[in-house]
Parts: sequence; structure tokens; C-alpha cells
Amino acid sequence: MSKLRFVLALWLVAVSGLAAHAASGVVFVRCGKLIFDAERPPLTNAAVVITDGKITAVGTDLAIPARAEQIDLSAYTVLPALLDAHTHLWSGSSFGVPSPGLALLRGTRAVDYALRSGVAAMRVLHSEDFHDVALRDAIEEGTIAGPHIVPAAHAIRVPGGHGDFISLPPQFPLPDYYTPLNGFVTSPADTEKAVRLQIMYGAKVIKVMASGGLVSPHDSPDTQLLSPEELRVVVEQAHMAHLKVASHAENLPSILASLQAGVDSIEHGSELNEEAVALMKQRGVTLVPTVNMIAEELPGAGGRRLGLPRDVLAKARELATKHVVSFKLALQSGVYIAAGSDELYEPGGATIRDELIADVKHGMAPRDALVAATRHGAELLSLSGLLGTVEVGKEGNLIAVDGDPLTDIHVLESIRAVIYQGRSLTPANGRERSQ
Repeated sequence: MSKLRFVLALWLVAVSGLAAHAASGVVFVRCGKLIFDAERPPLTNAAVVITDGKITAVGTDLAIPARAEQIDLSAYTVLPALLDAHTHLWSGSSFGVPSPGLALLRGTRAVDYALRSGVAAMRVLHSEDFHDVALRDAIEEGTIAGPHIVPAAHAIRVPGGHGDFISLPPQFPLPDYYTPLNGFVTSPADTEKAVRLQIMYGAKVIKVMASGGLVSPHDSPDTQLLSPEELRVVVEQAHMAHLKVASHAENLPSILASLQAGVDSIEHGSELNEEAVALMKQRGVTLVPTVNMIAEELPGAGGRRLGLPRDVLAKARELATKHVVSFKLALQSGVYIAAGSDELYEPGGATIRDELIADVKHGMAPRDALVAATRHGAELLSLSGLLGTVEVGKEGNLIAVDGDPLTDIHVLESIRAVIYQGRSLTPANGRERSQ
């Protein structure tokens, strides 16, 4: 009987060891061509070993670890999963007002779609009701699937400015809505309170609407919305908390005021000049140009789909012309660029891949576009220790495509495989909008 117990104990130890090994999640990924760093030459016939979601080996002639799951991507080009530095969250019809609960549930579909589109991290630059913070927390605790989220909570904005979609007559005042908690400010004191409240409730980046834009009903991209003092307060409060500031700035006065205040990134930047690009380079400010949204979508089918009035569509076409000139100036001047789509990640809709294709269409080299969506995006989102390149110690996040995106960026339109933290996901390549 004692011998039987001894044999049984040995069997339990062996089974436990096997279970522990299986739980370690060792994955061996064969790659045809591996773009391990978009700034460096790729490897051929390489492999990546991922253990417990982290990369533990990269190179050629790697031995296959015992009992490793094997994923054969040797027919494809493999590269780091992408980052989107400027996103929002789909909540249904663009001008609908769903309940907060329904909007949040729809947001879970948006982040799932982003993940399966090959996006390893997204910076959400404004959402209502702290939905981006809630989704970030749900993803981190494992309740839902999604990429890393860097949430801004509510953007710092003015009543009737960009991001204010409330359109009611004056006999319906909304004092409970136009508050610093919801990001609305009318003074430097309001601004300080608004930033502190966003941080208190989970923001990890601060978004400020320095200028107007196109799609909000009350504003225009040629207006300047926040004063230099209000911008200075935003930056001061954010930097005290070690957070970066992203400034929505379409026109030159708002761009210059944002740069003088010390922001970390200019979003859109549709009217750069030599002075502005010199300041950006001097101060290490990143441009997130959102070329696809401004130069392709809003002036065309995207604007019509949103139901933009004719006069707004005309403004969109005028802004698109300025924006392309501004983007080309930034390219020629060597401004530091990170890729951001300004998309909602509506399931089946446009993603960061559309932005990269538009960037190349308007003059960016394919390699530089990939750098903007990997290494530069990781740096702007303060995630360089985890993402942006395929190297030991970083997360095992990969995408695979047919062909070579270093010479033909359009191969990103069809992703053949998505691996996130060592797990294979079903790629999302749909282009049909949800109904």
C-alpha cells in the first residue's frame, strides 16, 4: 500500500510539472521575414519565442522549446503589432445619444475590433462618462479583451467648442453638464479643476481642445478656443502628475499657443509654418497628423456619411488642402511623427492601417509610416518598454501580412495573423460599416 502511495505521489508530481509547463504558455513563431524594428533591416527565416506573453528569444536558428505551441507564419512578413496614438470609441450613430450603459457596451466591441485589427495599444483622446478609463480597467483585469488603453477621460474644452455636440435652445440651460468634471472650462481656475478631476478619475494623458474643428455643430477649425493662460494651466497640472498633454490644434495661432504652453503633442496640426515646426523640433513635440481623417474621410464619403451640411463639407475640403501642405512641410522638416487615426473603431470600419496608407499617399515613405505606428507610437504613449519592436522582454504582440510593407504599405489592408501576448486571435479585416 505504501508503494502504491509512493507511485501515486510520483505521478502527481509529474502531472503537476506538465500542467505547470503547459500553463507557462511557450509559443514558437516561425517568420518568413521579420521586421523586428521598423528602423532596422529585417531578418529572414527568423523565429520568435514567447513565454507567458513576453518575448524570450528572437533570431535565426532558434531551437524549438519542448512542448511549445508552434505557429507557422513562414509564408508571411511578421512585424510588431501597431499602436494608434489618436482614437475615440464607437458608441453607435455618430450623432446619436445612447444611454451610458449602451455606449459602454458598444465600446467593448470597438476595443475588440481594434485588437483583432492588429492594434496593441490605443490612446483614447476624449470619451464621455469616463468610458475609456472603465474599458482600460476591464481589459487590465481580464474581464474583456482589448489592447492597452491610454485614456484621456474628458477633453478640456469650452462650452460650444470642439467636442460639444449638445445643441439645445437657450431656455434649456444645462448647468449640471457644463462642469469641469465633464471637461468644460471658462477660466484658468476651471481649467485647473478640470485637469485634476480627469486625473483623479483615471486619465493617463490630458487632451485639450485648443482650436475648433469640423464636426461639432458650434465651432470651426479656424477659431482659437482656450487662452494662453488656460493652456499653460493645463500643461502645468498635467506635468505635475507626470502626464503628457495632447493638443487638438488645427490653425496656426492655436498651434503656436499650444507649443508655447509646453504641450507634448500636436494633434492634426493643419496649418504648420516654419516657426511652428522649428518650435516642435526644438522642444521635442510629436505631431499626430491624422491625415486619413482630415484629407481623405471628412472631405469625401466619410463627411457625407456623417451627414455634414454642405457648408461644413466645403470647409472640410478647404482644410484638407491646407492639411496636406502642412503635413508635407512636417515631413520635409523632420518633425517627429506618431501615427493616429482619429477613428472610433466602429466594427468593420477604418483603423490605423488606413492612416498609414494615407500617410504614404501624401508623401511619407512606407518605412517611416511603420516607424510612426510602432516605435514612435510606443514612445509617445510611454509604452516603449512593452511595445513598438520585437525584442526580448517586450510583449509578444505580432501581426503577419502577405508581401513587404516596407515597399508596399497596402499589404496592411489584409492581415493574415494577429498574435497578442502570445495568443492567436482571429484577424479583423472587414471594411463594411456596422448597420
